[in-house]
Amino acid sequence: MNVRSKAMEESQEFSDKEIAIYEGALELVAKYGFHGTSMSLLTKEANVSTGTIYHYFCSKDDLMKKMYCFYRTRLEKYISSQVDDIKDYRERFYLRWLKLYLYYTQHPKVLVFFEQYINSPFNQERSPHHFTGAYFQFLKEGIDEKYLKPAKPEIYVAMYMGSVIMASKINVFGSIQLNETDRELLINKLWYGMAEV
Repeated sequence: MNVRSKAMEESQEFSDKEIAIYEGALELVAKYGFHGTSMSLLTKEANVSTGTIYHYFCSKDDLMKKMYCFYRTRLEKYISSQVDDIKDYRERFYLRWLKLYLYYTQHPKVLVFFEQYINSPFNQERSPHHFTGAYFQFLKEGIDEKYLKPAKPEIYVAMYMGSVIMASKINVFGSIQLNETDRELLINKLWYGMAEV
């Protein structure tokens, strides 16, 4: 899906102002964290009135929860659009890791937001989306279909998602740039550690 198609699809679900609020809040959280992100700052960053913000969100808590769902859904739709037509499980295993890594390194503010949200009081479930979302289901499929060694899917989620998140952080915030060879080595180690081969 190209950028224009993606934008058109999102505009059918969310108004331009709602998307502007999410994007403005993402910028502010990256700069100031959750506590430093105020509604007054958001009106300036998103170029909307306070009334407009409260038309869509009843509180800052409500905004952060809906924003998490917005970016989580956007990310999962993007990854699915890249890999769902591929039949081979091992190829999907590689591509899911790589596409998520590339997404996080190209959208580091989303990565920062997810990390902060998961560890914040806003996340009342106290569970990252990795344990309920598309990646959990994908790894569970691998176990159920015997592509992966028997294990609790949560263990594989911790290994798989932990590696992609840490690799993304190293690339974005660290001094180490992971090249294609580095990434392939990392994914290969994961595959041979988890796969029924």
